[in-house]
Amino acid sequence: MSDVPLDSTDGRSGTDSPDTAPPVTPDTAFAALADQRRRIVVTALREHTGDTMAIEALVDHVVSQEAPSGSTRRHVHTSIADVELPKLDDWGLVEYNSARKTVRYVASPLVEGLLAQITEHDDR
Repeated sequence: MSDVPLDSTDGRSGTDSPDTAPPVTPDTAFAALADQRRRIVVTALREHTGDTMAIEALVDHVVSQEAPSGSTRRHVHTSIADVELPKLDDWGLVEYNSARKTVRYVASPLVEGLLAQITEHDDR
């Protein structure tokens, strides 16, 4: 996010830059990671080697990771693009550009630690 409100072609609505955004609070981190799909999204973005990830690639990854739930790819795409990514962007965990259909993970030591604990618990 930038210090100046972004224009409508950017596709984002925030005003803080990642350098000036406040750190993620425990309440925000817990809320973000409470949902399995958001955990899959955050983990995929954290492990992605490029600068940004295309939404289509992220959707493909989520579909491949979720247990068969009857959700169609289209439903997953809508959920991610219209619900989960805007929430994660508002919470400061990602930079979501809906116009360009890309997303970037914003590193958070708190989120990293919680994900490690969740992964350790799930591996038991």
